[in-house]
Amino acid sequence: MTGNAIRGVVGAILLGGLAPVLAGDPQAGDKPGGGDPVTLVDSTGKELKLTGVKLTVGVRRLAWLADTKGTTDDAKRGPLAVEVRELNSTTYQKGVATLVPAASVEAVRYEYANQLMTVAVKGLAEPVTGTLHFRGINVFGLEGDAGGVVAKFSGGAAKDGFKSVAFPGAKPLPTRPPGGTAWTVQIDQPKAGNPLLTVRNIKALYQFPGGIEQLVDALPVRKGDPLLLNPALKKLEVLAVDLNTQIAAFEVATEGGMDRLVAVPLTLEQDRRIGTLAGLVGEVDCGWKLFPLHTIKVVKPEEKK
Repeated sequence: MTGNAIRGVVGAILLGGLAPVLAGDPQAGDKPGGGDPVTLVDSTGKELKLTGVKLTVGVRRLAWLADTKGTTDDAKRGPLAVEVRELNSTTYQKGVATLVPAASVEAVRYEYANQLMTVAVKGLAEPVTGTLHFRGINVFGLEGDAGGVVAKFSGGAAKDGFKSVAFPGAKPLPTRPPGGTAWTVQIDQPKAGNPLLTVRNIKALYQFPGGIEQLVDALPVRKGDPLLLNPALKKLEVLAVDLNTQIAAFEVATEGGMDRLVAVPLTLEQDRRIGTLAGLVGEVDCGWKLFPLHTIKVVKPEEKK
């Protein structure tokens, strides 16, 4: 298959859209706690009541859920999500990120002595846990009106970071269609025993200029048909990621076929824009997990019991 044909196939997948697979509500609201007063405990243990709160640090747009026909700026750009770096996701600073819809966050708490951050999510029994071992990672910032004075607050810095912030008006997580394919992702982290994480409906995430993101069902390869991310893919092992040549090398096993090596470009041309492969995205109960390629060892469909 020629390069133009590959771009055409992947382009058709892009234009087809993936909203039914990774559903969400872009208009669920980006105001933390639904706009209700927020309770913050500062570094001295003092409790503050904040109104008009805006999230400033530690969040990102889920631009793949953006609705160009939305009636608000937030809907058009995609909902906000709190980004939490996983505890055991390689020794590199940029690791696996859990993306939790900001409107569903009940609280963010810091345990500075243990170098931990926890994010409580509306409707889930267990919080999402992150590490403070990397400078500038899992820092959470906001600004709000504290008794008539607008101030900025930041958590994650051991010296003067706040201890906790609670959002009493958090909303339940958006519902998703049932079913889908479960995948096991083995993380490249020998010190932690190369842990396994389970996600659903895995897709490739491309990021384009202007804050545009697209999820796709397939990865283009330099020679051959696009690599479909479906149950017929029995193994995807990341062998190397070369940022100089913008090529990744995978070992792939498909249903009824032999293992083979494939070269995957890290860029994709779509509508005269060049997008970059940010990694693989999969659904989890609290939102999504984003796996940059350098964090992945092996991806496989979960074995049915």
